[in-house]
This record gives sequence, C-alpha cells and structure tokens, in this order.
Amino acid sequence: MFRDILVHVDGSESGRRRLHFAVDFAMRSGARLSGLHVTPPAEVPPRYKPTRVADIAAHLSSKLALDARAAATAFSEEIAGRLADSCWFSAEGNIAECISNRARSTDLVILGQNDWQGSPEAHPLPIAHSVVLRCGRPVLVVPAALQSSSIANIVVAWDGSREAVRAIHDALPLLRLSRSVQILTVTSQSAADSKADAENLFAHLAKHGVKTGSDELQLSALEDDYLLLEQIKKGPYDLVVMGAYSHPAWMEFIFGGVTQSVLLSSKIPVLVSH
Repeated sequence: MFRDILVHVDGSESGRRRLHFAVDFAMRSGARLSGLHVTPPAEVPPRYKPTRVADIAAHLSSKLALDARAAATAFSEEIAGRLADSCWFSAEGNIAECISNRARSTDLVILGQNDWQGSPEAHPLPIAHSVVLRCGRPVLVVPAALQSSSIANIVVAWDGSREAVRAIHDALPLLRLSRSVQILTVTSQSAADSKADAENLFAHLAKHGVKTGSDELQLSALEDDYLLLEQIKKGPYDLVVMGAYSHPAWMEFIFGGVTQSVLLSSKIPVLVSH
C-alpha cells in the first residue's frame, strides 16, 4: 500500500484541484500526505533589455513569494478536519530537482500536468517529465481540469517492456482499490505471443486480488501515440497506468513519443514509472 505520498503544491486553481485529489487519495489509502512547494529562481527571459533585468527579476521574485504563501495556505485549508497525518515542506531551487530529492523517502509523487518552471527557452518541458526520469518513484500526473477524484476504472497500457512491468507493479495498491482494470495491449508481437503474454499478466494480477477485464485491446503500432490516446478516450476510465520513456527521453523530446503525448494530452490522471 501507499503509506507516504508527496504532492507538489502551488497557489493556482489547478494546484488546488490537484491538492484536493491528493487529500482524497491519501484518505482512501490511509497514507501520510506531505505537501511540498518549491520556489524556483527568478529567471528573466532573454527577450528583455539589460536595463530592465533587475526590475523584472524583482517583479518575478514578488510573484514567486505570493505563490509560496498561497500554496501553504491551500495545503492548510485542504487538510483541515480531513487529514490528521500530514507534513508541509518548502524549498528553494530547481523545482524538478527538489521534488526528486524529497521523493526518495515517499511511495508516490503527485504532480500537475501543466506545472512548468521558468521560461520555455530554459525549461521547454513540464516538470513532470524531469521528475519521472529522476525520482525513481511512481509519479501520478493530474490534469489541470480534473473533474473527479475517482479511481474506480483503470486502464493499463501494456507492451511488456521493463517500464510497463515497473509501472503495473508500482500501481498494484491502486489496482486493488479499483472496481475494474482494463489491459490495453500495445504490441508488435505475433497474435499468439500477445495472447499468451496477456494471459500470464491476467493470472499474475489475479494472484494479487486484482480483477481485470476479460477482453484484450490491441494496437499494432507502438509509435502511434494518437491511436493510444484515442483508445483511452473511448473508455470510461478514471486513471491510466503506463511505463515511461521506454525509448530515450531525448528522442521523445526531439521527435515526440507516447510518454510525452499522454502526459501532455490526457484528460484523466496518469500514473507513470520509469
């Protein structure tokens, strides 16, 4: 079970919805919830004239300080009367690095889908991408427009890779809590090999008390992330479980890829492991 959960908190409305989701999740799991806000350096984008850099940096620092206070207030308000076992942490520095360092002593990290740091010139991808690669723990990425905190119906993207194996075992506490689990097989194997692999997975999950769907959905092209997203959208799912970056992350950054597309586009939470 998840006994120690870390959530990244900011002062935005989407951050408040993510925090509410994390509190509900911690209550269902019986876990301690730790909130973390990281204040990044006030990075001035290169488009400003040198004479304006100091003023812009001071303005950014003021906004960052306001966000830090709003995050601490939101955490206090959300846990009040709902969650007794909780901790609050604050840090300064690179957001992804600070989250990853704190994640070493947690079971699960909860992040926002659209959490960024600084200018896109210096940090072109959301924080989640860096944390997934660095932290060594499962990461649950919550979309900004989250409508429900339910995790009753889960879909698992399964391709037999090391990352998929890691993800499905990291997600076992969630799978046990769910009402239904659908295996979405993404494979280029022969039909016979694919069927045998799926049957082995079903049998293994059954040993852990996880009820899986009896049918198997197949996609023939692992690289076609559009098809995967469309299949996920078709189902009444509350959560996606998948391995992250089975290809090198730099290839996905340059050419795009399944992990990048799902993390940026999913309308429901995504649990990923690397």
